[in-house]
Amino acid sequence: MKNSVVFLICLFLWVSNPDQLVAQQALIDSLQNIISKNNQDTLHLKALVNLGIALERTNLQQSKANFLAALAMKNNPDFNRLKATAAIRLAGNYSATGSLDSANYYFEKAESIIKSYPSDHKLAYNLYSGLGIHFNRIGKADLALDNYKKASVLDPSLIGLDNVAGLYINMANVYQSLDDQKLRVESAYKALEIFEKTQNKTGLSFVYNLLGSINYQLKNYSESEKYFLSSLEYRKLLNDRRGEAVVLSNIGNIYTDRGSYDQAIEFFIQASEINESLGLKDQKGIALINLGKTYEKMGDYQKALGQFKEAQKILNEAGISKMDALLLTDIGKVQRMLSMDQESYANLLKSSQLAESEKQYFDAITAFKNLKEYYQEKGRYQEALMAQTKEYTYRDSVGMEALRAQLKEFESKYALDLKENEINLLKAEKELDKLELSRRKANQNLIMAIFFFLILLAGILVNKYRIVGKTKRLLEVERLRNAIARDLHDDLGSTLSSIHILSQMALQRETNGSNPVFSKINTQTATMMDKLSDIVWSIHPDNDNLDQLLSKMQEFAAEMLEPKEITYEFEVSEGAKEIKLDLEKRRNLFLIFKEALNNAAKYADSQHLDIRLTVQGGKLNLLIKDDGKGFDQTLIKKGNGLFNMQQRAQMMGGNMVIESFPEIGTSIQLSAPIA
Repeated sequence: MKNSVVFLICLFLWVSNPDQLVAQQALIDSLQNIISKNNQDTLHLKALVNLGIALERTNLQQSKANFLAALAMKNNPDFNRLKATAAIRLAGNYSATGSLDSANYYFEKAESIIKSYPSDHKLAYNLYSGLGIHFNRIGKADLALDNYKKASVLDPSLIGLDNVAGLYINMANVYQSLDDQKLRVESAYKALEIFEKTQNKTGLSFVYNLLGSINYQLKNYSESEKYFLSSLEYRKLLNDRRGEAVVLSNIGNIYTDRGSYDQAIEFFIQASEINESLGLKDQKGIALINLGKTYEKMGDYQKALGQFKEAQKILNEAGISKMDALLLTDIGKVQRMLSMDQESYANLLKSSQLAESEKQYFDAITAFKNLKEYYQEKGRYQEALMAQTKEYTYRDSVGMEALRAQLKEFESKYALDLKENEINLLKAEKELDKLELSRRKANQNLIMAIFFFLILLAGILVNKYRIVGKTKRLLEVERLRNAIARDLHDDLGSTLSSIHILSQMALQRETNGSNPVFSKINTQTATMMDKLSDIVWSIHPDNDNLDQLLSKMQEFAAEMLEPKEITYEFEVSEGAKEIKLDLEKRRNLFLIFKEALNNAAKYADSQHLDIRLTVQGGKLNLLIKDDGKGFDQTLIKKGNGLFNMQQRAQMMGGNMVIESFPEIGTSIQLSAPIA
């Protein structure tokens, strides 16, 4: 069963996105197959580098191992370009995990190789782009921009359109660090324009995330969420775990701002777990900051402070300083809420100074706003006014309204250009996509139809096999029960009957008719014959339904009560006669009924009995109530009869309640499940 479930899930994933999953796994399998041959040639080296790149977004440790294996191959001039690529990617991996010394070492190694190939623009682009990402990550925005500018003058026809678009995205991230929002938006839309042309899914996942961040900063939450969700869709499609964590954290920020804190925390924890598994210190630090902000808004300042300090520790260990001002502001703010006045003031003052010196204007706005609130709390209104002036100065310099207008202008312009200049190309592409989609859907529908037909057929065959098997077993059981009932009646019954008759004859021949041995034999054989009759009756399959049992119960009641002139009322609820009970339950029900009537007839001195059998809620309920002399349950010793009745009720899976009061009467109520 477990294997079947796994198979179903795998088949569903393949049907949902067969090309992507199969192509990705086929690539990895193919590269691993080449590497396993260990030919130590150019093909082997290419496989190591490409496998390292393929695993960068899902398994950094294995990715690093492949790049290191590539660099460890023997010295060969034909290998140099591939080794330079491996060194650049390896440096980027070390940068992402906070190992800055290793990152610098491999960037220098790559640069020393690339100097020998001044005309290789693609190799130069990889180096400048890698250095740009590295410097922006550790907060050196100016150095990052310098490297991106070097990459931007390279021949676009040699480095490829997708790489040009990637450069725009990287530059947009630097412009964010430099608080140049105009150029940031412009770069984002240039990247989008190219990726829409090339339909590069990886590129679109990055640019949608960038546009989501821009709209989030402007508090356009609906637009922001739309872009983030589009990015997340692509990340999952591409199995980009690193990118998925980034987007999850960004979506969490939206939920925090909207006040949906529990959902926000779920997103941040998911992002943090992915970053932890990949060893990404910078992203883990960002997730912790976001988590701290959420706890702060929830009013849990102690927990928020813990998250901020943990983030500060991780980012410091990774050598990442670009978030120092923001973190100091967050720490100072929650310390103010916790009445840690001295520490709060020191951190808020330091954050405002750092944001100013680093020209981080958005961070400066937040820092001076919190510093103003601190001064107001302490009654230092002159200093509060100075902080507020700084806050508004930086707010004006950023120009939020102008930025919103510019964003709308770019959106409109982009949409217009797309319609006017590329409409024919897009139409053709869409038609091709529709045809491809129709073909895929037809294949998927066919596969799903066959798949579900096979499941249905298998279910029908299994069910048929079970029904046939069950029917055969029931027939065999019925034949066996008939045979047992017949043998008991014909053999054992006739033997007991003969013994009973002989004992009666022997008693008649005795002169006084009082021989105790013959009398005892006569009594016991009569009792045994009575019990045997009950056993034969219960075993016989013709008596399986409740109707037959009710007839026997009414017959027994008449035999037991009428000679003693005890009146009774036997009431059966509608539908009860059609119910079927298994052999054991039917026997136990009848024996409980017999014992209860015996007790009422022999000991109760009652004049009338009420007997009711009802079916309700899947349970069978039997009530036997007399108007006799009753008994005190605390004084009377329970005999075998009452004990056996309780035992039989438990064997039926039910329970029995006995209520009796002196001079009022006794009631016995049994409740047991039918099935």
